[in-house]
Amino acid sequence: MNTFIDIYLFFGAHGKQEQVLAFAGGDVFLPCNFRISDSTDFPTAEWSKEGLNPYVVFLYRDGCETYEIKNPVFEYRTSLIMKELKDGNISLRISNVKMSDAGKYKCLKLWKNAPREVTVVKLVVGAVSEPKLSVVSVEGGGVTLQCEVNCWPTQSQIIFLDHQGNDISAQDCSRKID
Repeated sequence: MNTFIDIYLFFGAHGKQEQVLAFAGGDVFLPCNFRISDSTDFPTAEWSKEGLNPYVVFLYRDGCETYEIKNPVFEYRTSLIMKELKDGNISLRISNVKMSDAGKYKCLKLWKNAPREVTVVKLVVGAVSEPKLSVVSVEGGGVTLQCEVNCWPTQSQIIFLDHQGNDISAQDCSRKID
């Protein structure tokens, strides 16, 4: 098969698709498994990313990783859980996740005498920044607690608690804390 046809088949409507969320700078596992039987030979496992050239991010063949066709963007950042291979787990670990890692990945299981199996995983990558808190003095001896966040998921909210665990609402214009 030529590359164009391979990519169409793997990222088309065939196979199941999962979605995984990761945060930039962290690690993530993209799930992929196959059934083990006594007569099962171990498949070649190829992980690739849609739109990447070369598209291979990890290739496991004949008992070891093959580096020759791996995209250099993923060099030293992808691996399998070796102790779980015997159980059919060929989930891909991506370390030091980057925003550019977001996209559709394909786990292709290539058997010697059986049809190919494909699992498609959509990786969504988010980024957050650590909130910066500051205390600002105001007239009359009061203070204002300000929180600044540069990059934060839109669904998130920040809640301030006093020393007793009670909410301090942003609408409270003034509050005496013992």
